[in-house]
Amino acid sequence: MLKLIENSFLTSEAKIKLQLYILPLFFIYFYIYLIDNKNSLINVNSNKLNSLLIKKFDGSYLKLVKDIESFCLSKKIKINAVDYNKDNLLIKGETSLAKINDLIIKIENINNFSNVNSLIIEKSAKKNQYIFEINTEFKKYFIKTKIERVKKRKQEKINIFKLKAIISNNILLNNKWYILNDFVGKYKVIKIEKNFVLLKYKDENISLKLNKNE
Repeated sequence: MLKLIENSFLTSEAKIKLQLYILPLFFIYFYIYLIDNKNSLINVNSNKLNSLLIKKFDGSYLKLVKDIESFCLSKKIKINAVDYNKDNLLIKGETSLAKINDLIIKIENINNFSNVNSLIIEKSAKKNQYIFEINTEFKKYFIKTKIERVKKRKQEKINIFKLKAIISNNILLNNKWYILNDFVGKYKVIKIEKNFVLLKYKDENISLKLNKNE
């Protein structure tokens, strides 16, 4: 069999012989080309990554503070003090636990340098309020993956309840009659007024207004 292949090769035309010689060389060249380009790409990406990791925050802390203060104002978060210096930002205030969580997410997403490294929370004398201290550092660059949060909006919960009528201390809610202190699912009817009803579950209150057009 080997003899037959050898004879076939020897009797082949010069063009075919040339192709058979060049083909292995082509594969070798192609392999070396891919390896070199892959290494070059790795080196380029590595250099970019290293340059990001050693990058320093050179933005304005005053601008950061204004941004955070505007956010707290829109969320009705009470800010008692904001101290900032090189690489650090300390925020002190008072609000609910849910809003503290919102503020932390806001700070983490300010830029690729922000990193909350300490959080102190104490119960306030006010009901459902907590005193907090959030310390954030801006010492190095972080490659962050933004996570979209799925919020349970209060309006979506309100849409679950259909208030049809209020007669004295009786309400027609979701086609069923309730009185004061009754439970609608996990929500308790804690207040019945002339044109609105207040439901409560733990720290959450939902106010339902009577739509006269219904």
